[in-house]
Amino acid sequence: MKHLRTLVALTALLATAACHPPLPIRTTPRVAPSGSLWISPREIAALPTSGQAWSAMYGAAVSQWGAPTVADQDSRDDTDTLAGALVAARLNDEALRTKVRRHLMQLVAYHPYTRVLALARQLPSYVIAADVVGLDAASRSAFSAFLRSATTHKMAGHSGGTDLASTALLSANNWGTMSRAAMAAIDVYVGDRGSLAAIADTQDAWLGGSSPNHLRYSVTTWHVGPMRGINAPGAQRDGHSLDGVLPEDQRRTGEYQWPAPRGTYPHEALQGAVVASVILHRAGALPFDAGDHALARAEHWLTVMNANPASGDDRNTPWLIDQYGRGSFVISSPTSTAKNMAWSDWTASA
Repeated sequence: MKHLRTLVALTALLATAACHPPLPIRTTPRVAPSGSLWISPREIAALPTSGQAWSAMYGAAVSQWGAPTVADQDSRDDTDTLAGALVAARLNDEALRTKVRRHLMQLVAYHPYTRVLALARQLPSYVIAADVVGLDAASRSAFSAFLRSATTHKMAGHSGGTDLASTALLSANNWGTMSRAAMAAIDVYVGDRGSLAAIADTQDAWLGGSSPNHLRYSVTTWHVGPMRGINAPGAQRDGHSLDGVLPEDQRRTGEYQWPAPRGTYPHEALQGAVVASVILHRAGALPFDAGDHALARAEHWLTVMNANPASGDDRNTPWLIDQYGRGSFVISSPTSTAKNMAWSDWTASA
């Protein structure tokens, strides 16, 4: 009888493991905090100049770019400009470096606004491009002034936010994650450590850390336990794992049901959160794996439990989680463009 009970218990344990596959373990070292915003000259110099990822990025770098904008959230000009900056730095191409600098100054000279989400999705790549190519003193001053002004420009935000800065501190969904990524990039570039600390605290709270949580959440059946941006380890409902669910964006596919519906909003929110966490990690403001590996758990739930892996312009995220966090999620290359960042299949290839 004792052996029978043991067999039954073991069978149940194996069944549970099959229903809730474990988070993949990454054994290689994670990237340590760095003084550079996104990538350093030393890191760029170690990257290849051949292969799919390089070819895709190089093609964007030498293409005819559109007009620089922070008003069109679907514009690819931001990531094309970033491609130009990365290729210029890798090849020490002064003509391409000059093209990037002039393009950024065009953005400073003319930048109509629409709403916070568009601004948040466009800014990070432009800021990182400026950091990579370097600007002369006058240009850097003008670009920094533009960035500071952009953070408080009044426009349609989310969750009570009326500009980029307040939306970053209040919104618990994709608007907030994208806004925190943009604010983190700006704060590091202009050297605003006070604002960066507030963004880090908000990101920590969203990930489920110990920072005070002032984010505004909805009442949705995807939340399990205390409201947070990513459900806690072990969260479940009706025996189904909700560990790693992004409740505020998963609800946009419909309220809780099983099998869980699939949608793109969770991937967009995760893309913003991952970019924010990379910048905060490199700045030494918040470890990438905060919240009990919250970002990797979120990618795991979407990829495995929801059978909804990243696709299209969301494929940037798995590369970054694999590079900085815990897991092994990369499923395809190249990443091509993305919603607020791109080319991480190349930058993570060293």
